[in-house]
Formats: sequence, structure tokens, C-alpha cells
Amino acid sequence: MSNSSIRNFRKGLRVLERQVELALITQTECCGVTPAQCHLLFEVEDAGEASVGDLASSLELDASTLSRTVDGLVKAGLLARREDPANRRRQLVCLTASGREKVDYINDLCDRYYEGLLAALPTGEAGTILEALPLFVKAMRAWRLEGGSGICCPGSKEAIA
Repeated sequence: MSNSSIRNFRKGLRVLERQVELALITQTECCGVTPAQCHLLFEVEDAGEASVGDLASSLELDASTLSRTVDGLVKAGLLARREDPANRRRQLVCLTASGREKVDYINDLCDRYYEGLLAALPTGEAGTILEALPLFVKAMRAWRLEGGSGICCPGSKEAIA
């Protein structure tokens, strides 16, 4: 692949990142949650019930950072905590009825938004995106977790993964 192809691809990713971030902010603001809280609510929805550590791992976040987000959602009545019967030191988190309603509302809002976007694409292109995106995300995550290419910033010994 040529450098210009890679740079155009990277530019497209930057623009996509900004557009997705703006859409997520708009979609979650009206629901009274932050994008970070929204990601957590969706992760809990997928898990059904999980520990803060498990959620932090799946979201690839620090457990203490995630714990603060969980605390806020518990206070808002969207998540509930309970002691894990198998390990009393471990807390399990699940959606409350209000949390389920919030997740369902955000899902409906986002589904309609992305359905409209995909419908606006030329015939057949939506399927290409729907198939390619999960593959690209999987490759990106695997590459990062395996150490990537070890790209370093000039003057820095820390790799960018």
C-alpha cells in the first residue's frame, strides 16, 4: 500500500472519530448520561451482570476510573450493586429497571440514527461497512494487544499501541 493511501485512510479515521464522538455526545446528552456512562451501560447490558473488574477489563479501562463511573450510575438509579455470593469481596453490577429503560431508549435513538445513515449510502455499500467494521475492530484490538508495531515518538522510549 502506498503512503498516500495509508494517510488518506488515517485522515478518514480521524474524521470518522470526530463524527462518531459528536453523534454520541448528542445522543447521550438528551438522555442525561455522558458518553462514558453510556458505554458502561451498554457493557452491563451485554454482560447482564458483571464485576467492576470484569467491566473494566472488557472496556479496557482502569478499575478505579470505572468504579467512579459505576458509583455515579448507582446514585442515578441506573445500576445496582450486590455482593457476589461466590466471593464476598467482589461486587456485581447490573441494570436497574430505570437503567434498562435508559439503555432501551438510547438503543432505539442510535438504531434509528445509524439506520438512516446506512440507508443514505449507495445500494450495496451498507453491507460492506457492516461486514468490514467488526473485522477492522478485531484486527486493531489484536494488533494493539500483541504489541503492535512498537511505533515510538521521536525522543520517547514509550511505544504507541
